[in-house]
Amino acid sequence: MLPQDHLGVDRADGRWVAVGYGETDRPGVAVYDDIAALWADNAGAERVVVDVPVGLLDEADDYAAGDDGTPVERRSRACDRLARDALPKRGSTVFPAPSRQAVRAALGEGATRAATSEINRRVTGAGLSAQAASLAPAVAAVDDLLTDGDGDSEVVVEGHPEVCFQAFAVDDVEHSKHTAVGVLERQVAFRGVDEYGHGDWTHLVRELDRQGENAGLDDLLDAMVLALTAAADAGERRRLPPGDDPPRDARGLPMQTVYRRDTPFPVASGDGAE
Repeated sequence: MLPQDHLGVDRADGRWVAVGYGETDRPGVAVYDDIAALWADNAGAERVVVDVPVGLLDEADDYAAGDDGTPVERRSRACDRLARDALPKRGSTVFPAPSRQAVRAALGEGATRAATSEINRRVTGAGLSAQAASLAPAVAAVDDLLTDGDGDSEVVVEGHPEVCFQAFAVDDVEHSKHTAVGVLERQVAFRGVDEYGHGDWTHLVRELDRQGENAGLDDLLDAMVLALTAAADAGERRRLPPGDDPPRDARGLPMQTVYRRDTPFPVASGDGAE
């Protein structure tokens, strides 16, 4: 059951799967219909790591477009580029986050992906992938929580599950989590994490069943790795791009992705937000 101190949250089939670790011996799990309800139940959490882009490119940025409305150059968030670099064999699982204007346009009545993609191209210089477009409701919900709601962007932070798995793994994560060997690969990665206990996985599955809820294997794995990432102590907290002051978007939200590791991933010198 939730609330807990450290939460990992994955968006699945229009709902939010949350796994939490706290002072108890076993993690908790819950499924929410919306992120606002999740936050209301867990506003006292120390850290909430969500698998949703936080901090978006925006047409309000000085370098978004020229006077004629055309992009000055193709832009992407540094955290997305660096996340791909951190995944030697799984980099394709990281896609560029949509711009704020594209997200809002995608929610409009009668919106088409072609039109939304063109808006994204105007802001970033690149079109919008189908996967990025499908995330628009989730991205908008988190953006609203942190800019217009009572969410705290120092608590609710972005994490990419594959980056978090890679940070825990001894070897490169290679297989899809939609395969049996991929599930095993990720469960093995958990074993070196202090908070992870033998039987946690089975406990969470049984707890979901007790609640009359269900979740895909991949969704539960993602929420779990994000929760274990949220539980990092100060010495293990890492971010991409590295440093104490991440780039921020036009509304002041950090454009970063967090992970947990004793030592940081190597990063090419000079890679920052564009």
